[in-house]
Amino acid sequence: MKKSLIALAVAGALTAPMVAQADATLYGKLEAVLQAKEDNDVDLFMDDVIFGLKGSADTSVEGLTAIYKIEVELNEGKGPEGVTSEDGSVATRYAYVGATGAFGTVLAGRIANPTDVVEGYGDVSNKAGQLYYNADRVGSALAYLSPSMSGFDFYVATVMDGSTLGEEETDGDFDSAKDVDAYILGANYMVGDLSLSVGYWDMDSNGTGTYSEIDNNILVGGSYAFGPLTLGLSYEQASYEAANTDDYELYGVSAVYTAGAAAPYIMYSEAEQGSADADEWALGLNYALGKKAGVGIEYSSVDSDTGFKDEGDQFNVSYTVKF
Repeated sequence: MKKSLIALAVAGALTAPMVAQADATLYGKLEAVLQAKEDNDVDLFMDDVIFGLKGSADTSVEGLTAIYKIEVELNEGKGPEGVTSEDGSVATRYAYVGATGAFGTVLAGRIANPTDVVEGYGDVSNKAGQLYYNADRVGSALAYLSPSMSGFDFYVATVMDGSTLGEEETDGDFDSAKDVDAYILGANYMVGDLSLSVGYWDMDSNGTGTYSEIDNNILVGGSYAFGPLTLGLSYEQASYEAANTDDYELYGVSAVYTAGAAAPYIMYSEAEQGSADADEWALGLNYALGKKAGVGIEYSSVDSDTGFKDEGDQFNVSYTVKF
């Protein structure tokens, strides 16, 4: 691991001039967290170790700009040197190319899920938000994002992951597989202190990954800023393809008060599926130490029916540095 990091540092030093010439931006985020969780020992870990490269390039087509982004996260190994500290892995968060202009933006690759903006209205926490389940990112995606038109914008995306197994597959015949494994639709309206969003995605069962079992998900949310106080609401409903599986419904509410460098917040969410339910609340404070660093403290608690969600209390202290 050490040799790999040294090699990466050397390579970065050698390629820095070329990166600058390519109009690219190297950025990153590192976050250390001290966590006290119910029924667990105190844990000190790096929650975010993120590095990315993004940029743009002119094209021969007037008004058209090529864009790109790649972002990876290093998942920290646990334990002392020589035991498990070198067992961490590298995960790709974003990897896409695209084009942008007056017509809007087209992206292809692993992108941010545009419907995830709805969860942001209700989930304003640092480490809580256990009941929220919408995918943060989607891979194998082709997306169109419209320009803002008097505060209104919309998006449409498809996912084509190359899977060959379809919903009706039982005899080795792949005829039931679909080329388009998911589609995503949504719109936002953001003017002044008001923000409103609606999103919808539909996943075919032959898609790969955690969300292939969900038939569709509907998301609605919004926020309004009363001076330094911002109130947010969010709602989600997921339907499942599996027979006799109840819909999963989630309601969330939040409040954030910005006072200079300090931003205290509180959030509450409640989820239910059939006869099972759970709720979570979190209270925290973020304090900015300039533009590139900040600290946060948060206490959260989850109360759940047995077997539905992991319940318990936790207290987190975090320190974040960006570059």
